[in-house]
Amino acid sequence: MARNKRILCLASLLKGFDTVVDIGSDHGYVLEEAFRQGFIKKGIATDVREMPLARSLKTLKNYPVKGILSDGFLAIHDPFDAAVIAGMGAYLIADLLVHAPQEDQIFILQPNDKESHLRLRLSELGFMITDEFVVHDRFYYVIIIAKRGSMTLSKEDLILGPCLKHKKEAIPFYQRRLNIMSEIMEKADDAKQELLKDEYQIISNHLSKIGMKE
Repeated sequence: MARNKRILCLASLLKGFDTVVDIGSDHGYVLEEAFRQGFIKKGIATDVREMPLARSLKTLKNYPVKGILSDGFLAIHDPFDAAVIAGMGAYLIADLLVHAPQEDQIFILQPNDKESHLRLRLSELGFMITDEFVVHDRFYYVIIIAKRGSMTLSKEDLILGPCLKHKKEAIPFYQRRLNIMSEIMEKADDAKQELLKDEYQIISNHLSKIGMKE
């Protein structure tokens, strides 16, 4: 079955890990692709509900995968060296990371929205961002790689991403976001415009600085 770019990118980031836990694994496609490519040796599929977990385990029935009914990391007692939390809102991902292990695992995070909030919460929860990616697959998806550590983020880092802002492939993503914000601000009242002003200015300045503003 063909996989979309988001799934393929997430799976590629698992290359070289031994055991990967997929928090809220849904259909199990990320682990399945990682196994298919020979990137990982073992998997742990989790979900807070029985039906989605059963769906994942059906997808992964031919691979060495353990299924655990768990609210995030709370029931995960098996060792792992990487965790995937993908396809959720930034607020939920941040809430799940409150109970993440205090060890040296790598966390591969793909929020569906509000990346700036997730970056802020990562810094508050004792994580550091080591890399970031953006994938365009009908929509733009930002992927954040994090591990335990400390970091200080500027307002620009929170909005653009401390790693993503240095990558050329992020330029169309920033341009698209700026265009959407322009449309919103044209119709918004003064209070809404004030809320968006800083973010709009940071993205606009960044694109102007690299000579790519539309």
